[in-house]
Amino acid sequence: MRIVVSDDPDSAVHQAADIVERFVSTSESRALGLATGRTMEGLFAGLVNRHRQGLSFRAVDAYLLDEYVGLDRCDPNVYRSVVHRLLARHVDLDDGSLHGPDPRASDTDAECARYEREVRDASIGLQILGIGSNGHIAFNEPGTPFDSVTRVVELSEQTRSDNARFFAAGHSVPAQAMTQGIATILAASELLLVAVGAGKASAVARAVEGPITDAVPASAIRMHSNVTVVLDPPAAQGLE
Repeated sequence: MRIVVSDDPDSAVHQAADIVERFVSTSESRALGLATGRTMEGLFAGLVNRHRQGLSFRAVDAYLLDEYVGLDRCDPNVYRSVVHRLLARHVDLDDGSLHGPDPRASDTDAECARYEREVRDASIGLQILGIGSNGHIAFNEPGTPFDSVTRVVELSEQTRSDNARFFAAGHSVPAQAMTQGIATILAASELLLVAVGAGKASAVARAVEGPITDAVPASAIRMHSNVTVVLDPPAAQGLE
């Protein structure tokens, strides 16, 4: 595992964008796994700027880590809409090149099985990850087995509380989501975890230096042979 502690949040996002640009520009694989969340907003903005300077996404197929269950497909909080709004519409990523589970699927178990096959067949070259304050990656909450695959999960109250800021007043965070499993994530050739802010410090420390345990799902990344963790100083403050 390579740990990079940048000077500040902007530098952390810039260094993460360097890794994504290198992948997009040089890798034989063009399957890119995307996370969402506040940290990713800065990363997406950086990638849009690089596109304006010549970086092309035309050959990329992008795959979402997860999706809420039950939201209307036009809801601004649907992750496909989030990625389209912040990244895809500003770069040359083809409309058919953004993949994710269907939030309105009538049979969510079948939809999860379909998306698991799609992601595995794509062979993700670089998977971008964030980390939740309780140590989750994607929507794999504490207690998730490391051999888990794409499935429907119940979101913890902590996760729903953390994500409530993205929803307008009067709109609650869904109780369920479809998420790639930990085994699905670990099948990617390379992992890039990005975290900024003191609110992530405890989770980062437990994931990077604590026991490898399903109580901290993000600790599973240490079982992977090619991982980069990019942090700003507040997110790194719990590291020894």
